Amino acid sequence: MSEVFRAERDCLAGLGLLASTHIRFDPELKTRGAASHAYGFNVHCLVVDNSDGEVLALERNRIHADSNPLQHAEQVGIRAAMARLHEKRPREVGTPVEKYYKNSLFMSPGTAPEDFFNRGCTLYNTFDPCGMCAVTLLVCYMERIAYLFDNATFATVYDDMRKYFRGRDSIKEPLALLEDGDDNPLRKGSRLIRETREKVKHLEESGTPLMTTLDRCRDELQQAALLLIETEIDHLITAGEERERNLRTLHGIKRLCNIN
Repeated sequence: MSEVFRAERDCLAGLGLLASTHIRFDPELKTRGAASHAYGFNVHCLVVDNSDGEVLALERNRIHADSNPLQHAEQVGIRAAMARLHEKRPREVGTPVEKYYKNSLFMSPGTAPEDFFNRGCTLYNTFDPCGMCAVTLLVCYMERIAYLFDNATFATVYDDMRKYFRGRDSIKEPLALLEDGDDNPLRKGSRLIRETREKVKHLEESGTPLMTTLDRCRDELQQAALLLIETEIDHLITAGEERERNLRTLHGIKRLCNIN
């Protein structure tokens, strides 16, 4: 696995999360006593099958739309992705059910660095997951978790809870990004994500609750959507089989954002 492959896929996913937030933006409500948003916070989640690049789910926070505080983006995305995997990789006759969900859904055996990008699945999220979702990701055996923005409140929960959930060869980390360079929309996207990270950090330090920081990043969300629309196969930096997988991810994100 090349580092470029990882950074390119992560950049595609990052642009997808921001573009989805722009397209499905839920404005903050100002009415006294009402919920802060009609649907839920502007937090989105994307699940990718690492083995072939298929986008298994692209979902959003729905706590208010569903009157259900459990409907965080990760919870909705995990269930949608699992339903797709049950169709894609059904349990074979004779395979014990525990072996099936431990090794054939979101996680696949292997601890080499490249295994976390070529096997199992990656869940991409707007923010470093909260405590509830961190535990859910351990319970469901998610291979890799990658996030756009830090969440200092819950930064250590995932690793702290590992001692209660053994047998999880998984990693949680910020999205990797491409190096700055030419006007390739993916390199421009990486630059935009870096700039948005700085803005979100500044907003939080200035007193804006982390979950509402993207409410104040409308321009950046729109730019991400435009860059995603602009990105085509010729803009992919990878080659061969890695390029084919990332192209599938690109097409899946565009389809689920209704821009393809």
